[in-house]
Amino acid sequence: MPIPEERRISAEPTKEFFISMLVKDIELPRAIIDLVDNSLDGARRIRPEGDFEGLFIRVEASPKYFKITDNCGGIPVEMARKYAFRFGRPQEMKPTPHSVGQFGVGMKRALFKLGKAFSVESTTRRSRFVVSEDVEVWKNKKEWEYELKELEEGLNVPSDRTGTTIIVKPLHLSIAAEFELESFQTRLANQIAEAHAESMGRGLGITLGKLPLKFRPLDLLQSDRLGPAYQEMSFGTGRSRVEVKIYAGISESKPSEAGWYIFCNGRLVLGADQSLTTGWGEGGEQTIPKYHNQYARFRGYAVFDSDDASKLPWKTTKTGVDADSPSFRAVRLKMITLMRPVIDFLNRLDAEKDREAGDPKPLAAAVNQAKPVVLEDVRSRPTFLAPKPLVVPRGPEMGRIQYSKPLEQIKRVRRQLKAKSYKEIGEKTFEYYLKMECSD
Repeated sequence: MPIPEERRISAEPTKEFFISMLVKDIELPRAIIDLVDNSLDGARRIRPEGDFEGLFIRVEASPKYFKITDNCGGIPVEMARKYAFRFGRPQEMKPTPHSVGQFGVGMKRALFKLGKAFSVESTTRRSRFVVSEDVEVWKNKKEWEYELKELEEGLNVPSDRTGTTIIVKPLHLSIAAEFELESFQTRLANQIAEAHAESMGRGLGITLGKLPLKFRPLDLLQSDRLGPAYQEMSFGTGRSRVEVKIYAGISESKPSEAGWYIFCNGRLVLGADQSLTTGWGEGGEQTIPKYHNQYARFRGYAVFDSDDASKLPWKTTKTGVDADSPSFRAVRLKMITLMRPVIDFLNRLDAEKDREAGDPKPLAAAVNQAKPVVLEDVRSRPTFLAPKPLVVPRGPEMGRIQYSKPLEQIKRVRRQLKAKSYKEIGEKTFEYYLKMECSD
């Protein structure tokens, strides 16, 4: 029953407030990556088996405009009418299996953050449409809707001519200034490649400007004597089932790359994490120590995957994990368990460096002999494999003696003792005194 006019209280948000709040909680590179996510979802709709060879996403971040183009199947016109431009994901919307565009805000948030007007042109096998909007004009309209400026249906378009192009122009002045900076372009390239390394490994080509982005495959060192831990977990059933693969091992010594990496449906949401979120400093450092550069070789990967992306433990900005998620809490405990033997090994490896030059160093030798292997080729092993520590016979407890004397006196003693170094002078003078004054 409708509320009588005299009893009705308006609770509608203003567009100005909605837009300003929407864009505040995400950094510029991450907003752009949200648009890449949407293109990737298109790729997953037309290539559900995950082979993206021949598909591309091209990003241009010019001071004059922003543009992203793909050949990833396009947006069906019915999806555009009912879902793609809405704020949030309606319950009745059929999800893309293994989607990364989960929350229904990424495209709109990016468009508002980037500029004052935008156009979206998309072509599928059967339809084509264009939406273009001046955001400043749209904000003053009461209706929360857009108009299809161009619409064609009943087409028969070759699959290689399908895709979506988004252009934002003019840009906000602050955005245009950012796009002029070479440092920003480098940071954007690195973050896109890092976020979508898994999809690029499946053949997806991503360019920024005219340069193809490069990615580094996820790998860990492995040999017959040294190998990562690998375990699997799962939660739920049917479409809501969440499957998790967890790896813990070592790689090259790089402090900036050490830590845990969390993926949701192939999208990196937390990289090189060295915080309590992934177990560092757990138990007041009694269980796991806080990170320091002694652990620069540590690498851990937790890979979450589900048909239903809403079941994954990621935040709406996809820049971190939902630490309160039941699945993440359970996985975090397993991460800590797998991490502990790797930490113990790295402690022993560090202690091994203090041995004399001629002493055997089997742990360092095992690391040097191991080869990097991609995660798909990691052998199934429940715990981290490492050589047993070398048992060195314990001698008497040692101490160090150090003192300074006039150089002329040192030279006279050195000639008398025929010593080759200051260290040998000290040892021989100590042995002489011990023999002459301290013998029984």
